[in-house]
Amino acid sequence: MKVCIVGAGAIGGFIGARLAATGACSVSALARGATLAALQSHGWRLRQDGRLVQAPVTASDRAEALGPQDLVVIAVKGPALAAVADGLAPLLGPDTAVLPAMNGVPWWFAHGILPPEQVTLSTIDPDGRIARGIPAAHVVGCVVHASTSTPEPGLVQHHMGGGLIIGEPDGTASARVERIAALLAQEQLAHIGIGPGQRGGGDAITAPIVVVPVGQAVDPASATTSGTSSGAT
Repeated sequence: MKVCIVGAGAIGGFIGARLAATGACSVSALARGATLAALQSHGWRLRQDGRLVQAPVTASDRAEALGPQDLVVIAVKGPALAAVADGLAPLLGPDTAVLPAMNGVPWWFAHGILPPEQVTLSTIDPDGRIARGIPAAHVVGCVVHASTSTPEPGLVQHHMGGGLIIGEPDGTASARVERIAALLAQEQLAHIGIGPGQRGGGDAITAPIVVVPVGQAVDPASATTSGTSSGAT
């Protein structure tokens, strides 16, 4: 399986290093700046449980140089997602799965539960730019349960946790989710969420408050209704 990590920061680098260390798949990275330079010089690097995990990586700032993938893991900060989505096409083949490892309310949240004309969340993807760049058919839902940091570009420090809840946005079972989970399970990274209320981590996403890695809180009721929770009980 060919895997590409888009955004090799704290979470992307954690997932990339763990997957690459298994030797079960080819793990590349789409990165830029100091992170790209560090990956090209040192490969994947992860400090966890008192040891340094290292693995080789093919890293580029050009998606065209990496080509179509079987799995694309997106781990960028929310404000950068629209621009990232614009350039993902070279990574996407007909059967490529896209796993957004980004906490908070996702742009795909309403896919599979609302009519097509109502699935765009205007507070998250106001002009539909993300949805155009990452068609819903490619998306496998994901919620991250891990605390990591980057003491320097290209080096990830693990603090606690390490699970990903994954599943189809519409809550159905699928062969692709099983394949991705089997890959992630080699490094004990995945819990499959399948069935009613398990829409790729839908249970976690629809909790009253979702805390995102940058220390901000997202109120799903506000994001999905375009309103606010002021005065709510």
